Amino acid sequence: MKNVLAIGSYFSTRKRPTELLLLAVWFALIVGFAELAVLAVRKFILDQMLFVGPQVIWMTPLSYVLFFVGIGLVLQGIAWKWPRLVSLRTTVFLFTFLAAFSFLFLWYPRLHKLAILFLALGLAVQAARLSATRAEGVQRLVGRTVGWMAGLVLVMAVGLHGWRALVEHGEMAKLAPARAQAPNVLLIVLDTVRAQSLSVYGYQRPTTPQLEKLAKRGVRFERAISTAPWTAPAHASMFTGRWPHELSTDWKTMHLKPLDATHPTLAEVLGARGYATAGFVANVEMAGYETGLSRGFTHYEDYPVSAAEVVLSSSLGRLITMSPKLRSLVDYYDVPSRKTAANINEAFLDWQAGQPGRPFFAFLNYFDAHEPYLPPQPFDSMFGPVSPRKNHLTLHLRAHLAKREDKDEMSPQEIQAEVDAYESAIAYMDHQLGHLFDELEKRKILDNTVVIITSDHGEQFGEHGLFEHVNSLYLPLLHVPLLISYPDAVPAGLSVSEPVSLRNLPSTVGELVGLKESVSFPGGSLSRFWSNTPESRSLEIEPLLSEVEFMPGVPESWPIIKGDMKSLVLSQYHYIKNGDGREELYDWKTDPGEERDLAASVEGRQILVSFRENLDTILVNDRTPRQNTAKNYANKP
Repeated sequence: MKNVLAIGSYFSTRKRPTELLLLAVWFALIVGFAELAVLAVRKFILDQMLFVGPQVIWMTPLSYVLFFVGIGLVLQGIAWKWPRLVSLRTTVFLFTFLAAFSFLFLWYPRLHKLAILFLALGLAVQAARLSATRAEGVQRLVGRTVGWMAGLVLVMAVGLHGWRALVEHGEMAKLAPARAQAPNVLLIVLDTVRAQSLSVYGYQRPTTPQLEKLAKRGVRFERAISTAPWTAPAHASMFTGRWPHELSTDWKTMHLKPLDATHPTLAEVLGARGYATAGFVANVEMAGYETGLSRGFTHYEDYPVSAAEVVLSSSLGRLITMSPKLRSLVDYYDVPSRKTAANINEAFLDWQAGQPGRPFFAFLNYFDAHEPYLPPQPFDSMFGPVSPRKNHLTLHLRAHLAKREDKDEMSPQEIQAEVDAYESAIAYMDHQLGHLFDELEKRKILDNTVVIITSDHGEQFGEHGLFEHVNSLYLPLLHVPLLISYPDAVPAGLSVSEPVSLRNLPSTVGELVGLKESVSFPGGSLSRFWSNTPESRSLEIEPLLSEVEFMPGVPESWPIIKGDMKSLVLSQYHYIKNGDGREELYDWKTDPGEERDLAASVEGRQILVSFRENLDTILVNDRTPRQNTAKNYANKP
């Protein structure tokens, strides 16, 4: 490694063609490790969620190596043609500028880009001046350290993979024997799918023929209500049986807080009874391991190991790939490294094939219906043309990065194009469900599997002047699909019209798989709608709570900008309490679009009193079973 760098005024590329590239690698590794240090401070000292996978410990340095070596190759070509243009000083200036800009962009995201630019230029000038006077020192430093740093990256990559495999193997070895003939459990969450866009719920477009087949094998709940209009708390409720206000997943501290260990999860309970547990998520940010939703799962796959993920692992890579101008130039608008439903199916089936002789609990999260709604061919044009959406996708990306709502600028035709693409993505996921069920049939395990298909929340396309999700508690966000199939215990072809909450899923699974009475989740089992026991007949309708908390930095047009919101669904009524105290009341049987607010009517004012009482009762008694507390309005006009 001695004499690896030229000491002269330029790189003699004909004699030493690798020395410039070696300098590029050295700078890349330095800035990569510096960025890891920043992430470590944010994670372990500031307690912030990073929205990255553990693979960043080797992907981040590698990402910078790819970028810097690419630039080095360009410089190498220039130096080959015009050697005197590429000196040690100019090369150090360029690499220092890129490293400083990336580092400052990560550490000071609120600093104006021009300020970051000038700071990076100043640091680069000083580094270049220093290198010109200490060329031999630069030579020795690079020669002595670049190999060690590269070796460290390799050790971290191999070590992380080996450590995770070792931990998983150890946890599987410690599993207790499972109950004989215990059924498998397969929970599939179709992220961002609203019930009103599904043909299994009467929608005119054939979006879900596979779900229609599944409904004939089991129970379809016509009015399933999510506990929250966004991913993390909705999933947390499905895993624990708790309402969102009982859980730690919120934005109160300006940063998303993960699900803590206060309440047991379904994966923990089933794992303690001999189940092999695994999660496969495509919504890697809001359902990844950092959110705490992985607790209890022996095997959990979120962030993929892919070339795209390597690029996204550095702040420089994210800055480049999320540039609206660059995306428009290359005509690419999708989420880089997005995992499709086919990817999720393949990962699950590969894992399941290695679990002979033991029941499994598998959680699958599909993400294809989440914006920007880009299903693969031929589904991309199933319900409408593809090309008219390109201009809006650029607008949406720009608005998303600026954290503002610009979709109110869309024409009715553009909104319809969004709906067409969204429902085409749903059709793609449904198609993949068919492939999954066919494979499980071939493996002869489908009949002994409790299959639950639902969604964490829905989506809005201009209803109440709103788009996407997380921003309100109207029914397009809360009314989600719910189907349960298990031939041994669930009747085929049953349709349940009573409103139900997704927070009842853990107790339902517990009953279907035969857990002991000592293991109980809040909320009653949904089996009460098909069983005929004294306990099921004694249960009255409970009010279904949904919540969303205030989030800082959201658009002014979002209702949650006014504060925490709560809603209750009971019989045909939907009650909403806004953050500023304003109340809304809708009869969703006669007014499914929630266009007529009954809060100011004579009838509505009487009903509001009872809804306030029910809400107060839930919030006061949030740690005890809540049965027979709801006032029933089923007989009211």
